[in-house]
Amino acid sequence: ESLAAAMLLPVAIVGAVLQALGAPSCTAPSDCSHNGVCASGVCQCAPQWMGQQCDSFRFAPLDPAAGVGLQTVTPAGSRVSSWGGSVLRDDSGTYHMWAAEMTDSVGIKAWITNSQVVHAVADAPDTPFRFRRREVVFPTFAHEPTVARAPTGEYVMFFTTNFGEAPGSQCNPPCTCGHNGTSCLSCPNDQQCHANPRSPLSTRMSWAATPDGPWSSPMLIPAPTAGDTNLACVIQRNSSLICLGRPSLGLLRADNWRNVSDYSPWQRTQGTPIQGEDPMLWLDPTETVLHAVTHGGGWGQPWGYHYWSDDRGTTWHGTGNRAYSNVVDLVGAVGGGETQKKILSRRERPHVVLDEHSTLIGLTNGVTEAWPCTLQREPDRPPCKHPTPPGTNPGCGPGSNGTSIWCPDDYCYTLFQPFARA
Repeated sequence: ESLAAAMLLPVAIVGAVLQALGAPSCTAPSDCSHNGVCASGVCQCAPQWMGQQCDSFRFAPLDPAAGVGLQTVTPAGSRVSSWGGSVLRDDSGTYHMWAAEMTDSVGIKAWITNSQVVHAVADAPDTPFRFRRREVVFPTFAHEPTVARAPTGEYVMFFTTNFGEAPGSQCNPPCTCGHNGTSCLSCPNDQQCHANPRSPLSTRMSWAATPDGPWSSPMLIPAPTAGDTNLACVIQRNSSLICLGRPSLGLLRADNWRNVSDYSPWQRTQGTPIQGEDPMLWLDPTETVLHAVTHGGGWGQPWGYHYWSDDRGTTWHGTGNRAYSNVVDLVGAVGGGETQKKILSRRERPHVVLDEHSTLIGLTNGVTEAWPCTLQREPDRPPCKHPTPPGTNPGCGPGSNGTSIWCPDDYCYTLFQPFARA
């Protein structure tokens, strides 16, 4: 008892100081975003979280030797772009990823014409965070997969596709002038679609008994618009379904995930308005609190937010603080003990990765490293004489090709960054 009191003494002192300064104090786990406990008026966060309200991810430094996610290279040595991956652990302990991959060696600008869904596996003990691509699950056009596990064992995928429509009907035929994972400057982007008629960016559901498939014929999910929904779902122990998706990150429910015809009409969420896009949902280990992480918005917002709900998704709460940013600390240090950092131009499609106890172990994102890669209309300028420093946009080089997408080097990959564990 005396040892426990001694351990809590610093927390009590900090709590008293914060209260004296008028800073927010906690009285319940909800004040700590359900990511920690409240002790003497101060949130004590779980190892994977930090911040006064435990609302920001606490990452471990990225160690390239252990793997950084999915960075596919062909036998000929050409990079292959990918854009975010949904990861689940199978019953044997192997982690599987389903990612959006760009065909024909293009980058993220050509997602709407060249994206397909692939399956990758992290199965080497010496590189636990390096995912190796295995096979194509759904060919073009297929994008932004999220996969949930059903209580009866099935792997259930929700993804955007033009399945059943004419090839290229979602925008244009695939761009074929990519090189080393980067689109050529004339490769059309999603602001240059010419298909007529143009098929909707439908959301469909498919399932498989094993991570390796075979996958069922994709079934259409009802949606209020023709745009991609970014749909993300969790399946509860009773097989019921809770999802968030566009427009406005609304709510979708079902009594049983298999019965697509019984999926509810889209509903507005209550409480804190959910910012951004690309939601990902998970239940905490008690299965009483539902969490969500989103990407903050457009191409120029390489960060995300965390939200939580204790009424099964109807009402959401969030602090408005950023859960992750575009700055990644690397293992090792440069001169003077300064931490080496990677500054990303885009960091989107967040997916948390859980272990067998539903404990958070890492975050995946679709990322770009080259600058510029943002939404900004720019004319062509004289070629750059020197590489652009990370974190800055140049005053030279190619422009935005008559659109507002300024990203001459659009190579992308799926980053896995582990969380701190202690």
